[in-house]
Amino acid sequence: MSAISCAFLENISFLKRFLSRFLRDQQDIEDVVQEAYLRAYNAEQKKDIEQPKAFLFQIAKNLALNELSRKARQVTEYIEDSDSNTLTDTGSTTEEELEAREHIALFCEAIAALPERRRRVCLLRKVHGLPHKEIAERMGITVSAVEKHLLKGMLFCRAYIRKKEQGQLMGSPGKPARPISLEDRG
Repeated sequence: MSAISCAFLENISFLKRFLSRFLRDQQDIEDVVQEAYLRAYNAEQKKDIEQPKAFLFQIAKNLALNELSRKARQVTEYIEDSDSNTLTDTGSTTEEELEAREHIALFCEAIAALPERRRRVCLLRKVHGLPHKEIAERMGITVSAVEKHLLKGMLFCRAYIRKKEQGQLMGSPGKPARPISLEDRG
């Protein structure tokens, strides 16, 4: 039996618990576990793996993060692509609906402009609705760090949207608004 296969069989339950820090859905966890094993096994066929357990867990973590990013992109694309038929009729005018769509698109742009860790914290809270404690456990950070990331992320998003809207309203045609600098990102 290969070293990767042994490490996989000895650590499968631990691997699933590890992945539950990143993924909520049991089926997603199962899929990532299987994909991690297959990738690790295939890599082992090409070269010797000195630390099979660590290698397996690293592959699983990368796959889980990719899955989170993919789901976040799906939500963003869904919001951006939703048409007026999906909006609830509240008697709002077409202008109000267009303005709401533009605001959502700006919010998605702002989220995408955040540093990776802060973006993940914001998406886990705002899109997936996870409590601060669960986000902290999944990401291996403190609850205080989660709160700081959320605060800085939302302040950045608010400033980003405000600057974009002011640039669109006050900027001259053909002249883009000042880009958000790294200092503005918090």
